[in-house]
Amino acid sequence: MSEFHTLSWSAVAEAYPMVVDDVTPDRIDWHELGERVIDDFTRKAPLQVRDNTTLGKAETLLKTAKARYACVLNSNDELIGVVALRDFHSRKAVQLGQQTHTPWHDVLVSELMTPLRQLPQVEVSRARRARIGDLAATLQASGRDFIVLHNDGKVAGLVSSLRIAQLTGESVNVYHTASSFAEILTAVNHSDTRD
Repeated sequence: MSEFHTLSWSAVAEAYPMVVDDVTPDRIDWHELGERVIDDFTRKAPLQVRDNTTLGKAETLLKTAKARYACVLNSNDELIGVVALRDFHSRKAVQLGQQTHTPWHDVLVSELMTPLRQLPQVEVSRARRARIGDLAATLQASGRDFIVLHNDGKVAGLVSSLRIAQLTGESVNVYHTASSFAEILTAVNHSDTRD
């Protein structure tokens, strides 16, 4: 440490104005091309988890990767669903643990994910040419937070409501629809509360 010297310093000021440029990202418009909001898996692979991964492990993976969702794969490496990080502590996740008498962190991702068959699926070239507002309208009409994009029978990417909100600064108001008898029953029993 003998080669280093102490800097002259003081502790007089209680506050200083920040000299930081505005770091607010430029917002994009809903009329711009959909390619601006596509998570293109040919450019960057998505986070992937197996269907038998526990919520505890999957949550750790998502947070470590700073990802908002993960693609859920079966044992044949086929996409079978998508699970969003924000769903991990939702009412549905808690109910799954209670119904199966399983601690939350031991519930399987396959029980919480949105199955592929429930997600709107669009040809990637159509999504690229569509306007962002068209993609948002598709999410709203489907009642889902994701659009799966495919090309030649393979998954090519996703569009998520959160990504659109992040880039446009406007929320996509997705009103989730019940897709099973159990979800309908839960919705009726808890009609006075919302997630």
